[in-house]
Amino acid sequence: MNKYLYILFFLLFPTVLLAQVEAGLNREPLKVIYINKDVSTHLVSPEAVSYVDLSIADIAGDLPQSNLIRVKPTKEGASGVITIVGERYMTQYLLVYTDDLTKVYSRYNIPYDDVRSYLNAESSMTRSQMYDYAYQMFISTNRFYNVATKNFGLRTMLNNIYTINKYFFLDVSILNKTNIQYDIDHISWRIEDKKKSKATNFQSIEVTPLMELHQDRSFKRDYRNVFVFEKFTFPEDKVLVLEIDEKQVSGRVIRLEIEYSDILHADAFIRK
Repeated sequence: MNKYLYILFFLLFPTVLLAQVEAGLNREPLKVIYINKDVSTHLVSPEAVSYVDLSIADIAGDLPQSNLIRVKPTKEGASGVITIVGERYMTQYLLVYTDDLTKVYSRYNIPYDDVRSYLNAESSMTRSQMYDYAYQMFISTNRFYNVATKNFGLRTMLNNIYTINKYFFLDVSILNKTNIQYDIDHISWRIEDKKKSKATNFQSIEVTPLMELHQDRSFKRDYRNVFVFEKFTFPEDKVLVLEIDEKQVSGRVIRLEIEYSDILHADAFIRK
């Protein structure tokens, strides 16, 4: 019996070993990007980059922007592999040194054809996708008409609430009926008690948006923006508060309260 087991082992061992070796091989050749010590090569990612690895110390690299990678060899002949991981993709390139500057990329836009998806449990939507959805909502028609506030000649309105996957998109606009430009100092979102009392147990919890569509901080007549949040809930005795402060000593403070019942009426966004 042992004799047959030994024979079976030696017959199967090469197959197992070959499978282990093949598992570590690249099934497809890496795309080549030529580099030179006199040129900085910029790789533009379609989404925010979360991780970069350079296989050789003789190639320097950094991230000037969240979606921009800059690499440059520090000496002649330096070649290696760069691994780039985005929010939901991974790709690798072979950086090859060349003296022919006509072959060297100063800018390379990473196409989706170059990337391979990988499972990232923390991200079901990339920032570029968030921006795309938020812009579609920005140009959509208003669905909420009864959630608004007016003060200091400023009318603040909740236009829409949409939900996609595990995210909320809140669309808000402000109409300035005065002739004084409004300069935004700070925007905050909080969950607060509906009824404020003199008791010391009043609760206020700040909620931070994952993204906002526009970064405009001044407006004369109209302001509109879409804020993206990870889904959250709160009791009916609390409200979601948007508060905007003006850059003035006695600045006009904008405050909009959103009931939980309004959050429950969030529409599932269907892209047209």
